[in-house]
Amino acid sequence: MSTTLKDIAEKANVSIATASLALNNSEKVNHKTYEKVKKIAEELNYTPNARARALVKKATETIGLVIPEVENPFFAEMAQSIKNTIKESGYNLILCSTEYKSEEELRYINLFKSGLVDGAIFACLGDMMEEHNKMIIDLVKNNTPVVFVDREINNYTLIPVIKTDLFEGAYNIANYLINNGHKKIGFIGQSEERVEGYKKALSDNNIKINDNYIFYNFLTIEGGYKVGQKLLKLAKLPTAIICLNDEMAMGVIQSLTSANIKVPEDISIIGIDNIRMSEYYNPSLTTLHIPKKEMGKKAAEILLKRINREKLSSDEQLIIFPTELIVRKSSRTIN
Repeated sequence: MSTTLKDIAEKANVSIATASLALNNSEKVNHKTYEKVKKIAEELNYTPNARARALVKKATETIGLVIPEVENPFFAEMAQSIKNTIKESGYNLILCSTEYKSEEELRYINLFKSGLVDGAIFACLGDMMEEHNKMIIDLVKNNTPVVFVDREINNYTLIPVIKTDLFEGAYNIANYLINNGHKKIGFIGQSEERVEGYKKALSDNNIKINDNYIFYNFLTIEGGYKVGQKLLKLAKLPTAIICLNDEMAMGVIQSLTSANIKVPEDISIIGIDNIRMSEYYNPSLTTLHIPKKEMGKKAAEILLKRINREKLSSDEQLIIFPTELIVRKSSRTIN
């Protein structure tokens, strides 16, 4: 049978209230009693009841993180950074994966409404983002602070946003390819911001957009592999493809190389994210570096400020991190 607070109080010869105060580091308890109660709790292997502590403190000391998928290294690295940051302040992290399903995000929003967390970070996009954002706004208005990562909202005062300029990032990738002789450039992935950046670069360079080279509604490494199979059926391959993320780029490469299409000799492939694996893939992946760890750390810091009711400066309400193109061996110059 597990040790209770009553057991500790009886052995320490103090009231249950005093034992509780001591275990919660209250200044109302003298040092001698504090040390005595702590020692007995350790001897009896006492584990506090999280629900009871939450009722006493009126806080769960827990933060929710909603991401599209756990398996993607981009989100894994960001989640680790968030966890490390909040751990320093005594908070725990609940990791929630939507698997890109709108109904899953809705389920987490409703869970958070029940008081499961003290605050939440949403780093994912759902098909019903606008509708869900309204529900998240209600969550915030009911005293559960929220921070968005790479997700938009009209009111940064209500929900701070940490992001990168992915329109500019995709624009810069396309410009890099154009400057290196490419004109037949494709794009793979479900991201309006990124595909519009790609299209703008082509338009600014008077290059006609070929709809046969654009593939929407693909997000994962498996999706990249499927697109590779679609590319093989085209009468003529593009000379370069920009992918929504690195995992998708790796899926495309795997699909094409299995059909003896060489990267980058026959086609250049570029990803976005710069996950750790991208440097060691074969060929090493040209990619857009997104500072995911720094973004995660900043999102956690801003959320903790909100939980502690600290006022944010205008510079903290919208933070845009720079991106950087990392050129490796999956892309090349053509004549």
